[in-house]
Amino acid sequence: MNHFSKVLDTSFEDAIAQVTNALREEGMGILTEIDVQAAFKKKLDVDYRQYKILGACHPLIAYHMLQTDDKAGVFYPCNVVVQEHEDGRVEVSAVDPLMMFLTIHSPKAKEIALDASQMMQRVIEHLESPQLAAAN
Repeated sequence: MNHFSKVLDTSFEDAIAQVTNALREEGMGILTEIDVQAAFKKKLDVDYRQYKILGACHPLIAYHMLQTDDKAGVFYPCNVVVQEHEDGRVEVSAVDPLMMFLTIHSPKAKEIALDASQMMQRVIEHLESPQLAAAN
């Protein structure tokens, strides 16, 4: 699989806040934010559901990967998608860094990518629906 996903019964805004906090807990930050809904409206005059692409980065991992291969930057940042479905549920999907860096043929790169992959898995695992969190 090339990504990790979780569907939440929460608001779009809450999902964005949860993702931001979960990334921060893993030492990651958001470098870019693309509001697909607004871009499609502006560029195509098309109505689209709420859909944001957050470009996440862990500075130390990025640094180590660039030390391993100076072209690794073509894979940055690690994208996290937050999208609202027709039923109102919100899905969060994050790229699996291990899959992103498969083309770098270096044992060190694979080790770094595995660490990043485990971080991104923890980010997704950290996300909760408020109703489920209150029940626990």
